[in-house]
Amino acid sequence: MNLQDIHPNIKLRLVMQFLSGLVSMAIIPFLAIYFAQKIGTAETGIVLILIVISGVIGGFIGGYLSDKIGRRKIMIYSELGVLISYLFIAICNSPWFDLPYVSVVFFCINMFCGGMLQPAAQAMIIDVTDSESRKLVFTISYWLGNVSSAIGGIIGAFLFKNHLFELFIGISVISLLSILTTVFFITETYIVQPAPMPSNNKGNSSLKIFQNYAPVFKNKLFMFYIIGAILIFSLEQSLSSYVGIRLEKDIPQQSVSLLEFDFILDGTKMLGFLRTENTILVVMLSTIVLFLFKKWSDRWTLLSGMFIFSVCFSTFAFTNNVLFLFILMFIGTIGELMYVPIKQAMIGDLAPANARSTYMALSSLSFYGAIIVASMLIVVGEWIRPIYMAVVFLTLGIMGTFLYYLITKELDVKASEKNKMKAPMST
Repeated sequence: MNLQDIHPNIKLRLVMQFLSGLVSMAIIPFLAIYFAQKIGTAETGIVLILIVISGVIGGFIGGYLSDKIGRRKIMIYSELGVLISYLFIAICNSPWFDLPYVSVVFFCINMFCGGMLQPAAQAMIIDVTDSESRKLVFTISYWLGNVSSAIGGIIGAFLFKNHLFELFIGISVISLLSILTTVFFITETYIVQPAPMPSNNKGNSSLKIFQNYAPVFKNKLFMFYIIGAILIFSLEQSLSSYVGIRLEKDIPQQSVSLLEFDFILDGTKMLGFLRTENTILVVMLSTIVLFLFKKWSDRWTLLSGMFIFSVCFSTFAFTNNVLFLFILMFIGTIGELMYVPIKQAMIGDLAPANARSTYMALSSLSFYGAIIVASMLIVVGEWIRPIYMAVVFLTLGIMGTFLYYLITKELDVKASEKNKMKAPMST
């Protein structure tokens, strides 16, 4: 599949995803600092938890409704909510008002609406792609996400502290552009099939939503997918948590020479350099890695990439050699680029057509689950030595890889059976 063959909806969504990535990364990394300055450090922790929970709830509701009334409607309503909340946040942080507690309310509304949007937008991509084209689309999506994160982070670093009002006005303009694009150019990709409602199905809405997700929890392969994603992604999340804390403690301030440039390096800067290296490599090598492993089966590319990623990111738990850290990040990013597009595309084979948004909503929990696991690893790291933490990290990575081995094995069996059924019978 070539780029020109991609469905127009997807091309537009990729552009809007890039812009929304700029918006998110200009805000999210700085929220903790913002609230800590405005309302206090202890209160900030509670506020951030509330904001995250709002996104989770929005994702569950959005996934449910998207499969009931269509993708496009949910996207329009959600984007409208995002726009309105950004406008009110801008007003609360304008030259005329300074209302941090009111901002908390609208940040929760914003995250709720953003949570509703994502399952519908992701399901729309799956609606108009097949297994092969999905890999290309999610590779592009992954690449754009990293580019927008890098640029958005720079924008936020310059504007968030001293030009907050102007930043949120600009973000509101981008949100308005997103709504107009969806209203005038995005077409519906999922036609809801009306089904007769049984007379005893008149329970409250929350019960219906729970009942809607119950079959997903019974899908063994999909639950393997979620648990495996949490285990693997927790290693990456640990780079900013356990590994970042350890580097700050174990790498003292020192003078380093690189390509005739002298600079002062410490643990915090080392973490920043590693993250920058990861982003640059993803931007530069995504297409190259996709081409290099084109002849490999998706299954073994996925499993090999996960194993490489797990080994490299586990080693971050104990090594302090600067050069070795850079080499590990290079090799680990190659592994990441091998498995991520295939893993993202795989969900299309696991989610039934009539419940894709529901599955995408539950899939987003892997991100929050990984944050929780990474946070727990900080506590564990207080009790055991770094070398043993590396063993813990590697164990999590191997367990996640093994779950994906089981998933891909089952999917290969199903694909083989389907091909046999399609094959013409010999006479």
